[in-house]
Amino acid sequence: DGVSYVQPFPIHGHWFAQIPFARELAKQHFGGAVIPQWWQETDRAQEIMAEQGTGATVLQCHGFNWGVDMSKNPNYGTSMWWRMGFTRDEMMSLPLVFDRRSPSREAALAELVLGKNQKPVVLYNFTGVSSPFAYVPEVMRTVMKYTNKFKFIDLGKIVAHRIYDLLGLYDRAVGLITCDTATGHMAPASKIRYLGYTVDGWSSSVWKGNVFRSIPYSQCLSRMAEVDEFLQSL
Repeated sequence: DGVSYVQPFPIHGHWFAQIPFARELAKQHFGGAVIPQWWQETDRAQEIMAEQGTGATVLQCHGFNWGVDMSKNPNYGTSMWWRMGFTRDEMMSLPLVFDRRSPSREAALAELVLGKNQKPVVLYNFTGVSSPFAYVPEVMRTVMKYTNKFKFIDLGKIVAHRIYDLLGLYDRAVGLITCDTATGHMAPASKIRYLGYTVDGWSSSVWKGNVFRSIPYSQCLSRMAEVDEFLQSL
């Protein structure tokens, strides 16, 4: 409900198990569907292989394991956008727009979280489920050196009415440090400057928007100086 340009058609059940059912509903109601996460299409593996330019190869009969043409699909994000008909350049340049934001909810959340704070605000989030971040103590030791300059807010502890209500905090903050999770993906909907950590390999996210630096998890400790650099630049 945060955007006017999407018509939701909710179904109930586990997201993975319901993919064939959802596709059939889409066929009945809308004439067809595209599953951006093509690797979840286990019951259509051979069809997908036959589609022009997929760049994917089934490595075993049930389709749970795939070989990927890295020249066409260097990461899962590019792959999903490509399957939806967009180029990588379009993926990187098209804006992220929430055109049904609630100014009143955002203001109430900001008042609750920020109060009468007078310092510049830096947001951070290292709470991720699918891509847990193992270097929180090390990063926070660097972050805490700047408590006299900034007020730091842990987004992982905030429960907003809608996740995009956090954009009200983004717009009031000077910076964001985030692990590979939703708070990073949402950053391009604001002008906030951010440092984003990413998981290694094909599953890594591709940060866009006003990103200062993208750092793979495995390089976190060796590139800790860039956290200092980021905070000093704000």
